[in-house]
Amino acid sequence: MDTKFKSNSTLGNKNRFWNGFKKFSLDLPVVYMLIVVCVVMGFLNRNFFSMANIISMLTSYSYYIIGAIGLVFVFLSGNSGIDLSIGYVTGFSAVVSTKTMSLLSDANPDMNPWLIIVLGLLVSCTIGALFGLLNGIAVAKFHIAPFIITLASQLLAMGLCYVFTNGYTVSGGPRELSRLSTLTGIHIGKTIIPMAAIIPIVIFILMAVVLSKTTFGRQVILTGSNPKSAEHAGISVSRIYIIVYLLSGVFAGIAAMFIPMCIGGVNPDVGANLLMPMVAAVTIGGISQSGGYGNMVQAGFGILFIMCLMSAMTFLGFGLPTQQLAYGIVIVFTMTLLGYIERKRFRV
Repeated sequence: MDTKFKSNSTLGNKNRFWNGFKKFSLDLPVVYMLIVVCVVMGFLNRNFFSMANIISMLTSYSYYIIGAIGLVFVFLSGNSGIDLSIGYVTGFSAVVSTKTMSLLSDANPDMNPWLIIVLGLLVSCTIGALFGLLNGIAVAKFHIAPFIITLASQLLAMGLCYVFTNGYTVSGGPRELSRLSTLTGIHIGKTIIPMAAIIPIVIFILMAVVLSKTTFGRQVILTGSNPKSAEHAGISVSRIYIIVYLLSGVFAGIAAMFIPMCIGGVNPDVGANLLMPMVAAVTIGGISQSGGYGNMVQAGFGILFIMCLMSAMTFLGFGLPTQQLAYGIVIVFTMTLLGYIERKRFRV
């Protein structure tokens, strides 16, 4: 009898382990992809794992992290939610905020540079919020497909970038802004972890708490999984749609400040290279493409994978055309894989 009980107990433990492993594999397939990249880079160049390179990666791709956070809420809200405008909205916000900071610095040489940076941030977030509000109202009140309205907003932001800059690079922000990506931060011995690497991580953690621990986060997930049930539960689905697109715009505005911070000058074309890494990070992480399923942990692994992939290609000296080719192959492969996983996930 005892032998039979032990056998059943062992079998039950094996089943639980196997089911847990399958659930992990379906929720976080990006972990295996991340391991592959790390193993390959470990053989090719071990300096890839140096503290200096890790800090450089977090700093250089900080705006991708922040932009992707806003997209997580859009994707989870369902309704085929996507924000195609986020790249150029980030670019346009960066252009206007940098120009604003430059004009303030020139007109008021004695003005506190941190006050100038705060005003630049307010301008940037306001622009992002206006685009987000436009997208949200169009989706929630006029029932325009997110793909269509955000594509239109993308073209609007792109046009405004060129009108505002006449095709020239904008620069001239306070030096204190660029110091946030180099000299201002946490000192650990001779190593400096700049604020440009720390701030995105802090924001990411805060928004992970908002998504998982607050009523609003639960409402977003319920809206994405079943809008009718959300309505019956007293949730205003229209309000949720407006808020998530507004959030996406605000985070685009925040991300915009990291462009002059980390790069210096803001090119009017900068938005062209921002959209796909942000979208890919969220979807590759395993956030459901139909909404209602996913969390910040998944998005975090997706962001980490995209950053490692981009950094690895740069580290190995690949030119931009080769990088774009490799990047496209990975996205096509992972999107196909995740489409298959989407059908299998709830059968576990």
